[in-house]
Amino acid sequence: MLSRIGSTLRKLRRRFSRTQLLIRWLRLEDAGEQNSNNQHGVVVLQLDGLSRKQFEAAICKHRLPFLKKMIDRGYFDRMSFYSGVPSTTPAVQAEVMYGVPCAVPSFQFLHRATGRIFRMFDMEAASATIREQCAETQPLLRGGASYSNLYSGGAEESACCAETTDVSRTLSDLNPLRAVVMLALYFVTLLRITLLTFAEVLVATFDMLKALFCRKDWRSEIRFVPARVLVSVIMREWVRIVVKLAMARGKPIIYANLLGYDEQSHRRGPDSYFAHWGLKGIDRTIEDIFHAAQREDTRDYEVIVFSDHGQEAATVYEFRHGQSIQTALKNAFSRLLSEMPEIYRPDDAQKASLLNQRTRHLMRTRRGRKATSDLKLNEMAESVVVTAMGPLGHIYLPEGTSTDVRAELAQELVLKEHVPLVLYRDSSGAFAGRNRRGLWNLPDDIISLVGPQNHFADEIATDLIRLCQHENAGDLIISGWDPESEPMTFVQENGAHGSIGLQETRGFALIPQSIPVESRTASNGEKYIRGIDLHDCITKYRESGNMRSEWNAYGRTSHEVAEPAPGGSARGESSAAVRVESSVSLAGPAQGRLRVMTWNVHHCRGMDGKCRPDRISRVIADSNADLVALQELDAYRPRSRGEHQAALIAAQLGMYHRYFPVWEVNHEKYGLAVISRYPVRLFKEGLLNDRTGKRRSEPRGAIWVKVDTPQGEVSFLNTHLGLTSRERREQTHALLSSEWLGRSDSDHAIVVAGDFNAGLASPVVSMLSENLQPATPANVKNRHVKTFPSPIPLRWIDHILVSPHFEVEQVQVLQRHPARVASDHLPLVADLVICPPEQSLDAEASKSREVDICSADEVFHQKAETPMTEVA
Repeated sequence: MLSRIGSTLRKLRRRFSRTQLLIRWLRLEDAGEQNSNNQHGVVVLQLDGLSRKQFEAAICKHRLPFLKKMIDRGYFDRMSFYSGVPSTTPAVQAEVMYGVPCAVPSFQFLHRATGRIFRMFDMEAASATIREQCAETQPLLRGGASYSNLYSGGAEESACCAETTDVSRTLSDLNPLRAVVMLALYFVTLLRITLLTFAEVLVATFDMLKALFCRKDWRSEIRFVPARVLVSVIMREWVRIVVKLAMARGKPIIYANLLGYDEQSHRRGPDSYFAHWGLKGIDRTIEDIFHAAQREDTRDYEVIVFSDHGQEAATVYEFRHGQSIQTALKNAFSRLLSEMPEIYRPDDAQKASLLNQRTRHLMRTRRGRKATSDLKLNEMAESVVVTAMGPLGHIYLPEGTSTDVRAELAQELVLKEHVPLVLYRDSSGAFAGRNRRGLWNLPDDIISLVGPQNHFADEIATDLIRLCQHENAGDLIISGWDPESEPMTFVQENGAHGSIGLQETRGFALIPQSIPVESRTASNGEKYIRGIDLHDCITKYRESGNMRSEWNAYGRTSHEVAEPAPGGSARGESSAAVRVESSVSLAGPAQGRLRVMTWNVHHCRGMDGKCRPDRISRVIADSNADLVALQELDAYRPRSRGEHQAALIAAQLGMYHRYFPVWEVNHEKYGLAVISRYPVRLFKEGLLNDRTGKRRSEPRGAIWVKVDTPQGEVSFLNTHLGLTSRERREQTHALLSSEWLGRSDSDHAIVVAGDFNAGLASPVVSMLSENLQPATPANVKNRHVKTFPSPIPLRWIDHILVSPHFEVEQVQVLQRHPARVASDHLPLVADLVICPPEQSLDAEASKSREVDICSADEVFHQKAETPMTEVA
């Protein structure tokens, strides 16, 4: 009933939502009908420039309240994201979108084939990079959408991407009538932008006055306002709108870059108040997109949030040493060579605001924009070219420069001109790095270059060699990183990235638990991924449509063949087994212990109205349950896409199962299932209510199986009782009769579980408690022991009862996000200890037991010999 009400409300909300109105009025393609079968979709949100350290600080300071809430609820797996080297957006996005690491040598570099200085916010630079470095790879965003990125990623639709389009072109293509419609629909958004713009002006005024008192360049603060408003406010709100439009049209994958923090961090520092102040707006945007994804009917969208890199708080090389890097290079050459080659300066980027440059190139405006430089072949052969837009730069030497001169020049730059690190290839062809402590070989001496505190040293060593081998890398590669001193950058900025520091290479990644990802382990044991891992996991997710079926909690997959559907094949059966014939070797629980779960899964239709058996599988896998009683499962029914849900769940878990339909019409089935880690055999199944009478009550039944556990045979009974008290009493009398539990031998260990539709103090539970004991905590009023309804649990109607052969160690209701959204009930889990016969007799004499219960934010005790994922 709850899901039907929710479904009706969602349909009404969808029909009158601004997004749907805009789609209809602008006559955009609406894929809602063609994707109504709930295919999977992915939304990738890149939070540009936020390091793991600053992310954790923002969480503690409540700057990212929504992300914190979703982490606490268990929707996201939190881990680090290693950016690779160079630690820049162009390199990371090429790796994520195309699976190619180190596609560019830095943000700015000399393109040797054409003699052009490439800056990666230029359309020519971005398109040439993809054409030359990523042509043979499969783009991640094929058929999808790309917004506010450097590359399109093979997307069918892209906007504000350096590779394909720009803001001015988007505005020129907008029909005036459509513009009026958008302004009317998003009046509140425009009002919010106006207020935020006013706030930015106030901040700029404060900064201008501060600069006046400090005798700094106050004019730059005023010039910074338009760029700051565009990137930090307008672009963010625009991304919010277009991502929701793309989801409403059923795009299979959407990748959007959320700007704002990175730009503020460059100017004011990664830990500055103003940089963190903008994170609340980004968090609200993510929250809006997340809720829209959960409500969307076109696809089952999952949302990934990650940062491509971090930033280091850096000092400017020119300010610290009183000269530019070009002057330093000139001084070094003058000491080595009698004839001084010309040093070519591509532009004055080191004296310009990177944000202003980026904004002008984004808008394709001419005023104040630095033109891309060209070098003729003879200039390239005779000149020294320096490109350094950040803490990582390249020095291109004249043709014929010997390796000895390279080594001497590197030494001069480090020891005399105080450049922290220079990388080059020596006379033997090996790769070397020089800093003020000496000359080091790659990859063997990587710790001497990055420092012992960097957990990604091995990855960085590999990436540095790959960087030196890049066709457009300089003959010398200079870096502002020294593990024993403050990081430096070669342009005027307070926050920098691109080099090999720990903070700039360590972003964060929030991956939904429903999307399997093979993480790596850093030297300190930290879990992390890099761009290629994100690319691969999304690709597998899109291709297979499976969630954790291939990476379940036991590390096993199910390969059994399904029983053919009556009257033809049913969707989803090829991966599901109706009966497991061969034994599945799984890690067993600790000696004498059994973890039991009962869950009414509401034919796998969650509170978002989506039918997702994979979510049920994921919750069961994460709970590490040994025996599971499931109620309300469909088989071959159109409303659940013709899937045999019990078989599908068992196959995804690699476990045994048995299914009993309490209702069957024209081969469509609806009923109960038992999922087991151990082999099961049917003992009895049947209905509990009389269907021959006039009452039109829903059929109720039970399934009783024998389970061969390592500790011996256990009887396991799963039932689902009626809605009225009269029905429940009649069905309970039937259960206690000689046809069911009344025939059971008292020497047999029995567990009864199910949805009783009645509380602990009800007559039904009292009748069953004469011979069985409810698995309950000592304090039955504990608020955590409530299983229905899942969004706001109010009642405890799902129960587990055990014979005296068991001691109840612990009872828990799983309340993390996947369990809350997967069904209208919450799963109840009990840890049982199988007692020796003499102990069970003593236990029977004593009816009172004390049982601990964990809070919703705690985890189960670890079972010996069986690692268990966190659940709570």
